[in-house]
Amino acid sequence: MSIKVRRELVELADKMVRYGLASSRSHAFNLMIERGVKEVLKDIEFWDDVYRKVEEFERKCLRIEHGGLRRLLEEDRAR
Repeated sequence: MSIKVRRELVELADKMVRYGLASSRSHAFNLMIERGVKEVLKDIEFWDDVYRKVEEFERKCLRIEHGGLRRLLEEDRAR
């Protein structure tokens, strides 16, 4: 099935896939329909903030213990 959606929703779906919140765009759109766009936007805002902070750490030459960030992100996704 093919549908037309606003560009903002496509970008939101792409971020959901990038952050591991959805396995594909199709999965992302299903989640948006089931949970509502407002709930999905809350998740995306959280992950945008996490990635901004990681970039800030990298600019300051700070490092998280090898695998530490991945573990933290996986734990958070599991909740």
